[in-house]
Amino acid sequence: MSQKTNAVKNEQQEAFKSAVRVLGIREHNEAELRTKLSNKNYDDIIIDDVIEMLKHYDYLSESRYAETFLRSRLKKGETPWFAAQKARQKGAEPVALKLALEEAEQSFDAWSACKDVLDKRDPMGSYKQDKRLWQRQMRYLQNKGYDLNTILQVMNNEDD
Repeated sequence: MSQKTNAVKNEQQEAFKSAVRVLGIREHNEAELRTKLSNKNYDDIIIDDVIEMLKHYDYLSESRYAETFLRSRLKKGETPWFAAQKARQKGAEPVALKLALEEAEQSFDAWSACKDVLDKRDPMGSYKQDKRLWQRQMRYLQNKGYDLNTILQVMNNEDD
């Protein structure tokens, strides 16, 4: 019986080490971490224990995950709302995500961000001479979550 207990403890330690390695690379939410541990064939009971230990030591934090995820998506040119939608799809905890979204929206300037994305994608402003390129850039910005009004304001801006 003690061999069985030792085997469970060893498996739990291995699962914990594996989870810490995964979290050392980037923040994960609980759902992502459960999936990764499950894919390594750890038992659900062991996964539950490991998740609780990670939360206890503050290695696993839903709020930190939501903030980090939104920040990384904003750096890629997405709008906060659009980034939050992606976080929801990945299983982010709703309350933590709502708080992170509110914080991100406070400092987000859609016009400036949209202009930065467009300038980075087309620094020469070639879209102004080519209708097909104009439409392509517009779709690209819409796929980043910008609303049509903001996109048109940025793309029609002649101050460039």
